[in-house]
Amino acid sequence: MVVTVCCCRRCRESVKKCPLPFWHASTSFLLRMTDSAQSVTSSKMHSDFRHEVRKLRTWLANNRYVDDYDFWWPDQGVVGTFQRFVGSVRVQDWTEEDVTDLLYVLENSSTGYLVELLAENEAMTIAIATHSLARGGLASDDIAEQLAYCDQQCEEAEALLIQFAQHPHERTRRMALLSLARLQSAAVPMLAITAWNTGDEFQRIGALSALDTISSDLFSSYLSQVHLDGRAHLVAYARKWGATAGKK
Repeated sequence: MVVTVCCCRRCRESVKKCPLPFWHASTSFLLRMTDSAQSVTSSKMHSDFRHEVRKLRTWLANNRYVDDYDFWWPDQGVVGTFQRFVGSVRVQDWTEEDVTDLLYVLENSSTGYLVELLAENEAMTIAIATHSLARGGLASDDIAEQLAYCDQQCEEAEALLIQFAQHPHERTRRMALLSLARLQSAAVPMLAITAWNTGDEFQRIGALSALDTISSDLFSSYLSQVHLDGRAHLVAYARKWGATAGKK
């Protein structure tokens, strides 16, 4: 990176006309050093993360749960290198192999910890959601859940969530609906009706929760139908909502 315009507040002229040429020369040198250091750091993050994912792939070829993997949680293992990768490598610097590795780790993670780390950066959340959809919805349920917190890029998040709401995986559709409700999306009522009409117990719970979140007039109508359904989890949730409504 080379400084070509003065930013020393003494002038706004080109470097050649600046009264402080030494300042510019030293600053340009420091900037070059910083860029070089960042490049080395980024390269190391790529290689370290890639190395740990390759080890994980080899281990999972003959094993099932990552919680049993000795190098999952250690600082120099999968979780540690994942955290350093998302904290150091910009979205625009992700390679196709990086995306494949990120989705692989998220898909195989047994908790939401890693996707929550990634979702601390909204641009990364939007990017990984886009890549997930392009690759058939890998780690789709956890990603859809995190899109609810994209307050600065809510329009992009809403568009992605509407796509996730069509996913064949039940939990993904439910998380997408709940996230859309948190974003107060106008798409929620129709999606909630569709979810209810599937007849799936957890889809119905999600539908009621989403309608409640957006304070929809449809909520009381569908809540009154719970006794006709009668399934334990749905009835338990209905009782909770009834108790909450009573306190209000």
